[in-house]
Amino acid sequence: MICVLVLGVATTLGLTVVPAGAAVGGPGAKPTPRTDPRAPAPPVPGPTAAPVPTANPFTGPVGGAALGHRGVVVDRTAASAPPKVDVASYVVADLDTGEVLASKNAHLRLPPASTLKTLTAVTLLPRLDKRARYTAQPADTRVEGSRVGIEKGRAYTIDQLFYGLFLPSGNDAASALGNAAGGTSTAVEMMNTEARRLGAFDTHAVNTSGLDAPGQVSSAYDLALVAREGMTRADFRRYVTTLRYSFPGRGKKSFQIQNLNKLLGHYPGAIGVKNGYTTMAHSTLVGAAEQDGRRLVVVIMRSKAPYWTRAAALLDWGFTAGAKAKPVGTLVTGDDVARAAAARAPTPATPKPGATKPASPEASPRTTPTLAPGAAGPNDRGIAISAARSAWPRLPVWLWLMLLVFLGLAGLRVYSYVRSRR
Repeated sequence: MICVLVLGVATTLGLTVVPAGAAVGGPGAKPTPRTDPRAPAPPVPGPTAAPVPTANPFTGPVGGAALGHRGVVVDRTAASAPPKVDVASYVVADLDTGEVLASKNAHLRLPPASTLKTLTAVTLLPRLDKRARYTAQPADTRVEGSRVGIEKGRAYTIDQLFYGLFLPSGNDAASALGNAAGGTSTAVEMMNTEARRLGAFDTHAVNTSGLDAPGQVSSAYDLALVAREGMTRADFRRYVTTLRYSFPGRGKKSFQIQNLNKLLGHYPGAIGVKNGYTTMAHSTLVGAAEQDGRRLVVVIMRSKAPYWTRAAALLDWGFTAGAKAKPVGTLVTGDDVARAAAARAPTPATPKPGATKPASPEASPRTTPTLAPGAAGPNDRGIAISAARSAWPRLPVWLWLMLLVFLGLAGLRVYSYVRSRR
């Protein structure tokens, strides 16, 4: 009866009664593992940032109002104008400061061809473990265009696939990397999110390779943004500057793949980045070079062959006359985008004085203040007593009756014991 009484009181007070020998959870308790330790590790999580805006949060063209103009935009006081190059659009910018030195139709949306692979890499490099192995699927080997030569059923490291993505511009490697990241649709969604995070609002990706597809576009400005972001990573710089690489072949053999970016090896100080070609896009190029401690990035879109000579001419101007020209815009960063989005976010309305009534003490829940480690506070006994006293009036009638019966029986027992001792 006493046990029943104790259980009833404990249940009413909201306490948990633990049987003897049962394990009790707490800060030092070890939880039972719920995952198979043999399961492969998940992909490395990507960078976290503020909520990504769905539209341009800046007031006007991204990077500055001048970049929204058609035609060539350059400082009029420059010693000389940029060379006339037969391309639909271009951007010449400082890779470190982000200053745009000259542009032509900077935000014109055009098919990017394989220069879109820079966005694929910038998106997936932080998310995939380069030591992990991926087994090529039949769909990876059936892609159109340039290929590195992966074979279905064969396992490749993610590192090898990135070399295959950049050097020979392998569309099969692009497909494999997308599938390794959770599938093409998942990878493309991450690419579009990354583009908006960086401020590349002219860009819309449909696949991971850059092959012509309805709705797949980018701009010279956006590709310069992506390249600048990529060049902050050591692994990205390693891939885009590698001229040759031994790629796994059949059996235990390997074969050499070469970098198709003609700017490398032809232009002094070239340090990347990526070339491309499709029927709709024509020749495209994201190039970068370093001379005398200064790094420039150049993007040309819809160019005729040889594309690299046009990029070289713009780089020559950027390192000479362009070095003294006033910038006409800037390459924004993810932080710039986040600040602009926060500034345009609606602020909660401030209630007018007297518009709302203060909540009554009964309506607001009571909370125990959180104390810093070592701070003085009420002792445990005082808290327990206070809680118990407030709980007594809420005991049900049947429990009061059992308590009275118990006290009556105990009193009779005591009375009988006293009489027997006389």
